[in-house]
This record gives sequence, C-alpha cells and structure tokens, in this order.
Amino acid sequence: MPNIFESIGKVLIGKKSDVVKILEKVPIFEGLNIIELKKIEIITHERQYTDGEIVFHEKEPGAGMYIIRAGNIKLSKKTEAKEIELLTMKDGDFFGEIALLDESPRSATATSKGQTQILGFYRPDFLELLKREPTLGSKVLLKLSQIIAKRLRNTTDSTVKGAANANESES
Repeated sequence: MPNIFESIGKVLIGKKSDVVKILEKVPIFEGLNIIELKKIEIITHERQYTDGEIVFHEKEPGAGMYIIRAGNIKLSKKTEAKEIELLTMKDGDFFGEIALLDESPRSATATSKGQTQILGFYRPDFLELLKREPTLGSKVLLKLSQIIAKRLRNTTDSTVKGAANANESES
C-alpha cells in the first residue's frame, strides 16, 4: 500500500501536459521540477498565428518572450534599403527573452511562417512570479541571465573575428 505522501505527490504532479513537455525543453526552464513547470504553465498564454501575421514589430516595446509550440517564426530587421531575414525559428525555439528583464524596443520583427502556435511568457506575469514564488522566479532569472551572457559572449567573439578579418584584408 502506497504511503500518503506518495499519493499526494501523484495527485499534485499528475500527468505531464503538452505545455509542460515543451517548457521542460526550453533552456530557461531547464532543471525545474514538474510542480515548478506546472506553475510556469499556468502563467503562459497560448496564441495562434496565420501565415505572415506579425507577432511583434521591430522597435515596439517588448512585453515578454515566446516559445514556438508548432510552426515557424521569421525574425527580420529593416535597413534603409530592404528587410533582412536574420533567421527562422522552429518548434521548441524561444525568442524575445530580453523583454522579461526590461521593456526596451524590440531589435527585430517576428513574423509567422505558415500556421504557428506559440506560448507567451510575459513580463508582468514573470515579475509577479518573482514576488509570489521567489525561489522559482530566481531559478528562471538565473537561467535567463546565463543564456543572455552566453549570447553576448558569442556576439562579442563574432564581432572580434569580423574586425580581425577586416584588418587582415586591409593589410
């Protein structure tokens, strides 16, 4: 006969939902247990986009991050001459995470390519999570900081390599 704590645990944990299965693969939520993931699931918002529909525009204030549940999102940037496609993201990818930290203008436009389902994780909900569940919020914040730091290092390395290559070709 199972003890009472095992029974309570099974009720609390239950079966993993599709959203929890997606969240556990997102690096920002890596290492969270199922109960913590379910708390995150509660504050995510599911959205559907049709082909060519804009998720957000470059230069508008950031409201939160997005996780692609199904479909593709194109990130692009406008120059004076044309629009440049930066990359296309697919199922399980996430974007816009800096908006969890501040409301700075978006650095690119996100557009749906085909039918796309995304999960939104918005800044006000994240700030509320930090207040109500500081341990969980801190875990997410630490992972977010590590991811942003890694991306900044990669950008710095690319910039240095580009500058070195430019200097070599000038010689």
